[in-house]
Amino acid sequence: MASQPAEPIELSIPRPVPNIAPPEQASLAALLQFEAEVRRQPTEAELVYHVANESRRIVTYDQMFVLRHARIGDGYHVIAASSIAVVDRNAPMIAHIETTIAKMNVVEAQAFVEVIEDYPFDHWHWQPMRDADGSVFAGLLVARTTPLREGEAFRVGRIAETVEHGWRALSGGKPVKPIKKLGKRERRGIAIVLGIIALLPVRMTALAPVEVVAARPFVIAAPFAGVVQRLDIPPNSFVRKGQPLVQFDDTKMRNELGIATEKLAVARARVERASTAVFGAVEESREISITRAEFELAQAEHAYATDMMTKSRILAPRDGMAIYTDRREWEGRAVNTGEAIMQVADPGDVSLRIDLPAHEQMALEAGSPVKIWLDSQPLWSLDARLERASFQARMTPENILAFALTAKPIASSPRIGSRGTARVYGRWVPLAYSMLKRPISSARQYLGF
Repeated sequence: MASQPAEPIELSIPRPVPNIAPPEQASLAALLQFEAEVRRQPTEAELVYHVANESRRIVTYDQMFVLRHARIGDGYHVIAASSIAVVDRNAPMIAHIETTIAKMNVVEAQAFVEVIEDYPFDHWHWQPMRDADGSVFAGLLVARTTPLREGEAFRVGRIAETVEHGWRALSGGKPVKPIKKLGKRERRGIAIVLGIIALLPVRMTALAPVEVVAARPFVIAAPFAGVVQRLDIPPNSFVRKGQPLVQFDDTKMRNELGIATEKLAVARARVERASTAVFGAVEESREISITRAEFELAQAEHAYATDMMTKSRILAPRDGMAIYTDRREWEGRAVNTGEAIMQVADPGDVSLRIDLPAHEQMALEAGSPVKIWLDSQPLWSLDARLERASFQARMTPENILAFALTAKPIASSPRIGSRGTARVYGRWVPLAYSMLKRPISSARQYLGF
């Protein structure tokens, strides 16, 4: 059997490792470390801040700017700059840089000279960063006092390639999400749609505070100036007609009634004596008219004192709920004649008092719908109808100039004293008028035309 010839053995000889000078080794190590740091950046904002400030380890520069394509239009915006924490795009230098880049051909890397007033660095280098489809979505702008050498420009390009790869990874492959510019036809269509929407009819509405009050209450007022001794019923309790409500201090009235009674007795005695003497002496009969007048005056004073004594205790004029604040607020308090102390009202006959602010003034008609949201039940509303509106504004306890509106609940009768918010509906107007009414009114008041 013939022997097979032996296959030749190839010996792999290692290639000689080139000798790298120590400065180049340090530069390569710095580049590798920078690329590793770029991959560790968690967000886009930290990435651009890192490249703007830490690229000095790879290439020397005086200042670097990071620009990104605008979402609207074709320009580029400065989003980061070395040695600057926050970029102010309204600054003159930033605005000049964005204007200059907008006029350039940003597709290719290029060096140029741009003199900016009060800015010491005139030599610039633009390095674009490309998306996966080859379009430029961002760029690095390097400013120096001297132009970049060929090796330095190569390093800037290497930095840009590393950063654009990390940027695309952090943004999910879409570093810039542009907003499509509308064409002339699309803009015309949108304008027509907005015009139609602006002419849609809507009702004028306004929000105002509301309080549930008695519709036709009987006001219990002080019949004279005096001191409230006690209130015989607790607040918001139901009372019957003739039931005692308020007791005034009657010390003065009781004394005045006693004096009036004594005066009446004296006057009656004088009248009786004068009537008897009229048949005896002619002189005494002449005084009969005077004594009768004094007797009538004493009778009037006695009747007045009796009436005041009776009024020192106020009785309920009808059945209903006695509404007032607190006993401690009234007992022992001096009141003037006519000062309201409480109300006696029917709890089922209520109305809604709405304080419409003067700046919300609008044309209102009786019967207009009103929506009520009470603080005690904010999850659902009550329907009501507008009954009347005042023509003159007044100051509310909150020092707000407002018009007083009165509305009537349609179905339910909420508890007297409840508060909330009311939405008042006015007339039908175009949507544009409803939206622009307040700005136009404010502008007219400010400009005076």
